[in-house]
Amino acid sequence: MKKLFKNVLIMMSIAGMLVTGLFISNDMVLAASGDATVYITETGECYHADGCSSLRKSKIATTLQSAVDKGYRACSKCHPGSLDAASNANTTNTTTVSKSSATTNSTASASEAVEALKNYEGNNSDFNAYSYYVNNVDLQTAIGADGDKLLKHYNEYGKAEGRKAK
Repeated sequence: MKKLFKNVLIMMSIAGMLVTGLFISNDMVLAASGDATVYITETGECYHADGCSSLRKSKIATTLQSAVDKGYRACSKCHPGSLDAASNANTTNTTTVSKSSATTNSTASASEAVEALKNYEGNNSDFNAYSYYVNNVDLQTAIGADGDKLLKHYNEYGKAEGRKAK
């Protein structure tokens, strides 16, 4: 009888922990660093954790910080987490600093670099650096607005992956 009572008590404890874990995971959004990898889709507005059912048609890896900066929000299905306090502080500091003329100049330079991709000398009937950059958010973070690197990536990986380049 004592053994049966002990086994029932153990099973009830395990069941209680599982139920508590389910409620916590649904109600609580985990904090993560801005370097954490999340996934976005070609047409969606949310970022996702690996394995989310929303990633069936497309799956583009990016950093959490980049996804948040581009206006993506956390998926309500997979709860991929949000920026932790340290990352939020860095974002706030960056925003404050961006009001200085030096950062404004570098932002303008970045925009000019992206615009320059429209006239990139390597553009042809199969590849347009500007389109490739705009249509592949993960490359914006990984490569940046560098036409030569984008073209190299397209030739080595993008064609085989079926990425949009026109």
